[in-house]
Amino acid sequence: MDVDWRLLCKATGLTVDGDHVAIALDDGRWHRVAVSEKSDAYRLTAIVAGRAVLSQVADAPIRIWLRNRETQLVGFSIDRRGRLKAEAWVPKAGLSAEELRLYLRTVAAEADRFKFALTGEDAE
Repeated sequence: MDVDWRLLCKATGLTVDGDHVAIALDDGRWHRVAVSEKSDAYRLTAIVAGRAVLSQVADAPIRIWLRNRETQLVGFSIDRRGRLKAEAWVPKAGLSAEELRLYLRTVAAEADRFKFALTGEDAE
């Protein structure tokens, strides 16, 4: 029997809102992570930058490729709407609350870090 992922997110700094989790980061910043449930895993996705922002970064494809080479647990790609997203897949088998929260915080932190690297902005 699967445990509802929302129950695993009960922790300080995490706020569940529908299929999203708002994660508190350092210095009062926060980032939203979408959770979509698949049969054997959860897909965690956070938007790093929208199409308009990404179009202003001349070397975006190279920077994304380089970031993917150095980042663990999280991958970066451009979605169908032209947005840069951070993504991780978490297997359900044996998943603990602590592990899910680690993945959520890692996706949020990496999305926030990469956005800052691309734009110099701290806000989501």
